[in-house]
Amino acid sequence: MPDAFSIILDEIAEDVYKRLGKRSNASVKLIPFNPTILGYVKANDYTIYLNSIPFGLVKNDPIKSREYLYVVLLHEYLHLVGIADEREVRKITTEIIAQKFGKTSYAYSLAEKLTDPIDLHLMNKGIRPSMYM
Repeated sequence: MPDAFSIILDEIAEDVYKRLGKRSNASVKLIPFNPTILGYVKANDYTIYLNSIPFGLVKNDPIKSREYLYVVLLHEYLHLVGIADEREVRKITTEIIAQKFGKTSYAYSLAEKLTDPIDLHLMNKGIRPSMYM
């Protein structure tokens, strides 16, 4: 039986493929590290390293934990499909989250906090900010 990480990662892979036409192999490893970092990927490695410390704050809430995982894993997955620019990844993450979960969701609230304030302002006015790379 697949674990929650694999199920959400498969869903993300489908959503990203539908939007960008890109896929990547990926796996998730849950480990503790600096709690100000939610997750990361390494060059030439298809593992998403998910921080167990901040995840521990939401893991017992089924809705928040699913949405948290979706936001963090989506962000890192976008790096794996070749988007290096952090600002662009945050912008795309927020757009996908708004469409999938709605602007009143916990997921959107989290994604919004990670998005550049200027990009967020433009997006809220219906303007799509330019790519930066």
